[in-house]
Amino acid sequence: MADTTVIAARRYSDQHPGYRLAYAGEAAVPVSLLTLDVLAQQRKRLPLVDEFVLRLADYGIHKISNMAAVLGIDAPTVSDAVVHQLSAETIEYRPDSLGGHKVLLTYGGQRAVEELSTITPQRTEYQSAFDRLLWKPTPHSRSDLVTRADADALGMLILPPARTAEVATSDVTPRRLNLLLRQAQQDNGHPEIELLSVEAITRQPRLYLPAVLLVFISDTADDQRFNLVVDDTLSEPHDSALHQVGGLERTKIEIAPAVGEPDLPAPLRHRRTPYDVVRDLQRRADTPPSDDGTPSTGLSDTEGHESVTARAELDALTVRSVPLFEHRDLLMTALETACIRFLLAAPFVRDAVVTGDFIAKLETMLRRSALTAHIAYGLGSDLIHSDNSALGRLRTLARRYPRLTVAHVADQDANILIFDDIWVNSGFDWLSFRDQPTHTYRPEEGTLVRDKAHVDEQYDHYVDLITRADTAARR
Repeated sequence: MADTTVIAARRYSDQHPGYRLAYAGEAAVPVSLLTLDVLAQQRKRLPLVDEFVLRLADYGIHKISNMAAVLGIDAPTVSDAVVHQLSAETIEYRPDSLGGHKVLLTYGGQRAVEELSTITPQRTEYQSAFDRLLWKPTPHSRSDLVTRADADALGMLILPPARTAEVATSDVTPRRLNLLLRQAQQDNGHPEIELLSVEAITRQPRLYLPAVLLVFISDTADDQRFNLVVDDTLSEPHDSALHQVGGLERTKIEIAPAVGEPDLPAPLRHRRTPYDVVRDLQRRADTPPSDDGTPSTGLSDTEGHESVTARAELDALTVRSVPLFEHRDLLMTALETACIRFLLAAPFVRDAVVTGDFIAKLETMLRRSALTAHIAYGLGSDLIHSDNSALGRLRTLARRYPRLTVAHVADQDANILIFDDIWVNSGFDWLSFRDQPTHTYRPEEGTLVRDKAHVDEQYDHYVDLITRADTAARR
């Protein structure tokens, strides 16, 4: 399953020239799920003038000039409505005995007038989501929302509301609700309903809409900007609303300088393709041609060929920069593709990363008969910042699969990810990126190495470290 945070970060990481992405994480927009006591009626399908043409013809007024006089509008407007209803076969336009014409209802017209006369308002319940950051109704259903407990378990950053008060009936006007309702009914084809008034709000539990918060830091490290991605799209209204309630200060997020990746051997450092070149290739490769080998709609042959070429060039780089947003993607890629070896070393282990989905991917990987896996945690850091439940899930899996070794390494060492013949050298916290011990985040950039000799060297070093730690723990 695609990681929405990775997608958003990759898509919008270059949103602000002169700034670099420093944080990308799940956020939770506060929402009230309102149950409303409303007065509603079936929406009339006819334009207002067309409706009155049918009603007046039924009442015995058959001349266009007389209809216009009764309605107080010009005759051409009534004539247009008559033409519309002639096409709908609800009326006939017949000659009269005085040399003019008269409007008469057909059987279909009589049925239409009967239906119009039976439309009466009814009191009913209606459910609507209310965005507490924007402070207005929003077109989301219960299935789009999560509870506070779910948001906390997923490590989402809870965003502040515009107000702490409960939603009042004056905040949910029929006009706003009808705009949302009209769009929803057009999409799903349900009978059109018009809300006439909101009588009361009977329930309003507080839930959360998943979003992605992107934080950028300037190249001079003296300014920050942020964007909220809602429904996979940058949401300027949410950006403005968060600014109005205090911006990043209200989220308590702090961006600190990157720890930086461990030193690379000089030969690799000299071969390393820098960030700007990698991002240019990634941007060019992100719009691939269609599956049949031809460019997708909207791409010229040249553009389609360029995306394939850029992807090939990116895959051919043996030592290259890894932007912040790509770390999570690489970890998921490692779990899904590793065939021979998998090694991960990180200081903290958090529930927000070691989820049921993560464990399922790890278990699937461990079923590959030729694969050996090692996971180290601690690396000289205080274990108070790791979640016992997450560690328990990893240890349980290690007991079921002898090819997995999970060990606490007390010695200080670098974070690392190795899968098959790929090594990612970085200061990124691989197993706590969704929920740091504090709200301090660092714009970590890493290096991906596809050089088997150097990958083997790093792998052997960490396997020895993990094996010794595991042996000591078993004594």
